Amino acid sequence: MKKNNILIELLSGILFLGILIQVICFFVVERKFYNAVGLWAGVAIACFMAIHMKRSIEDSLDIGGEDAVKHARNAYAIRTIVALVVVGVVIILKIGNPITLVIGIFPLKIAAYLQPYIHKIFLWFSRKGE
Repeated sequence: MKKNNILIELLSGILFLGILIQVICFFVVERKFYNAVGLWAGVAIACFMAIHMKRSIEDSLDIGGEDAVKHARNAYAIRTIVALVVVGVVIILKIGNPITLVIGIFPLKIAAYLQPYIHKIFLWFSRKGE
């Protein structure tokens, strides 16, 4: 059976984009640590959401039928609540910039669009190692 690396490729894209944004922020913003905490909290949310999405989709496919729809809705609600709680904690405790936190969540969407290209890069590296 062929191993499915989509989640690894997606997480790699999220982390790569997080590093890229961090480098840009390093040269643009003044409060570097405050902004970095916000950014990496957002990246952590994006990684959690990607992992949870994969597991909930697999579970929904195993369940099937109307129960799968309910499971998918519940999983979406869990992801949303966790994200809102983390955002709330960052804002209330003032430990990171909420703007960079939201920017840190964006790589989830961007990495999803870039995943086919990341897959080709992974294939190129795996062939080169043979």
